[in-house]
Amino acid sequence: MAKRGATLEDKYFGDEPWFTADSSMEGSDWQIAANWYNYFYKNKDYLPTIYKFAETEMGYDKKKISVLKKVKDWEFMPVQKSIKIFSRGWLYTQEQLQKFKDHIDGVYKKGLEIKQEKDAAKKNVVTITPAERTRRKVMDTIYADWDSEIVEAWFDGDYTKKFSCYNRFKMHGLKSNAINIFKSMIDDEYQNIKDAYEKNCEQCVEAYSHIGKADKRKMMKQFETVFEDLEKLRLSFRATRTPRMRKPKSSDQQVSRLQYSKEDLDSKLVSINPVLIPGSNKLYVYNTKQRKLSEYTTNSTKGFEVSGTTIKNFDDSSRTATLRKPEDVLPLILSKTEKQIEKVWDGITTKINKPTGRINSDCILMRVF
Repeated sequence: MAKRGATLEDKYFGDEPWFTADSSMEGSDWQIAANWYNYFYKNKDYLPTIYKFAETEMGYDKKKISVLKKVKDWEFMPVQKSIKIFSRGWLYTQEQLQKFKDHIDGVYKKGLEIKQEKDAAKKNVVTITPAERTRRKVMDTIYADWDSEIVEAWFDGDYTKKFSCYNRFKMHGLKSNAINIFKSMIDDEYQNIKDAYEKNCEQCVEAYSHIGKADKRKMMKQFETVFEDLEKLRLSFRATRTPRMRKPKSSDQQVSRLQYSKEDLDSKLVSINPVLIPGSNKLYVYNTKQRKLSEYTTNSTKGFEVSGTTIKNFDDSSRTATLRKPEDVLPLILSKTEKQIEKVWDGITTKINKPTGRINSDCILMRVF
């Protein structure tokens, strides 16, 4: 767009001052220049010129300039306009220039003090290790819940309170590295109560003498339930761990439409990564709605294949059965070897049938071999 004409700022202040050898260098000229910078500049706008002055006129290197940058911009206010006008060609006496340099040297000393304070603060910073960070999180979350809900109830004489360690872990977003930390926090107390109950330690017997034997047993049972949940959590984290060896891309394509339950809080089970199924020779699936455990076996050199929501290539030795006590059987399926699992099947008294191979949203993919 065409310029309409001079603005009010152009009219009253003009362009940025510039001085040459032909300039009169009178005091009024300096004041006009100072007024121009007062109007158009803020403290931070002078900083590049001040740093340049320190470099060219005072011999400051990059290290010393970095110290100057640590102080606030208002520290240069007494000399900032004068140095800016100097950069525009104004001639000062050596005595005047020395005053500017002395002020910058004084600011530099302040910068050194700030730098030393920051360096000392860095040395005093305590680095928190990942293990300590996890310990603190356990203290602030699940251990605090345990202390406020269970231990406080025991002090009040209530030994019937329930505590779902499995669900609390999930709620607080704790990982597998928190399992042993939490267990170690409560295990000593459990051992003391157990020694008092079994009368293995006179000091423990005396310390818990105010609690009846039946109540001690209830306390031990609560601890043992927590320990069982911790082991189930350990297995669930192991099941969801990303496999080290990447499966072929075709495995991803095979399971892309597979419908399954990723986690079931009631049975405290987590599904493995379904990409592990293609190519495997044995698969354990638990239907949480029907309480059915299925064992798929194949002798195919290709292992299992998955088509849509169906397991393919399993042979006639595959089997399925309804579990009367899934809480007793499922942990064994997750933790035992193949040969040991055979004995688990021998203990199942319900009717054994042939599985269909169909997987739906009620199914937990428990384990593969």
